[in-house]
Amino acid sequence: MELYYKEERDRDLFRAYNDALKSLGKEAVNMPREKVVRHVVYSVAPRFYISYEEARRNVKRIFSGRSPRCASPIRIEMYNDLANLLASYLRRRPRSSFNDALCSVLAEKQAPRFYLSERSALLIIYRMQRGGAS
Repeated sequence: MELYYKEERDRDLFRAYNDALKSLGKEAVNMPREKVVRHVVYSVAPRFYISYEEARRNVKRIFSGRSPRCASPIRIEMYNDLANLLASYLRRRPRSSFNDALCSVLAEKQAPRFYLSERSALLIIYRMQRGGAS
């Protein structure tokens, strides 16, 4: 699996981290970085950072009663959340096709969280603070 939106996700994560620090004000100095990162990881993300093809393949599997093809519990959670958003969209718009509905959800809906482990998010933030080098 290739992550097509990695740079965008990393920038959005770093922006959310900095926004969280700003919202803490002077309290940020005393707040453990891990606690801030945990808050950011479980906050709403601007989008799902996956391709249409990958989303389609795995959500179709969920809709047919099978598990998505991934080993990570976090990614499984992401596909289940996406499937739930898509099912809700299709209930509200029953004339929409699966493909059109999926395109709309991916383009218009925010993701319920950043689908990263806290450790991965912390490493991304460290890397971004050092200048964003991969």
